[in-house]
Amino acid sequence: MKEESKKWLKVAEEDFEMMNLAWKNHKYAHTILFAQQSVEKIIKTYIIEHSKKPPRKIHAIEELVKDAKIDLKEIGNPDVKNLSLGFVRVRYPDLSKKYFESRKDVEKLYIMAEKIFLWIKQKLKKI
Repeated sequence: MKEESKKWLKVAEEDFEMMNLAWKNHKYAHTILFAQQSVEKIIKTYIIEHSKKPPRKIHAIEELVKDAKIDLKEIGNPDVKNLSLGFVRVRYPDLSKKYFESRKDVEKLYIMAEKIFLWIKQKLKKI
């Protein structure tokens, strides 16, 4: 694995850990924040490993998926736009409260992020 990829993977894993800690401690807005960040960074890790160009400095998961040329159909084609939208909403107190107040509100995005993260991490292990 490239040295740059290792750096990105370390940060992605830290964000994944924070997502899980937030989830376990019922900090649902933080769960969404770190869910999006862990997925963004693991995709950027994948891009670094498989491309000669650095990843774009964007946060839209759906665009990064295209850049990485990964096929989400392999894991049920999750609607990653919702993860990107969650990342925007969580930064505003009124929207965060409206959309991410309860476990039920967050669970679908949490499961999606976990599934994507672990799937891409597995792909990286094959390198």
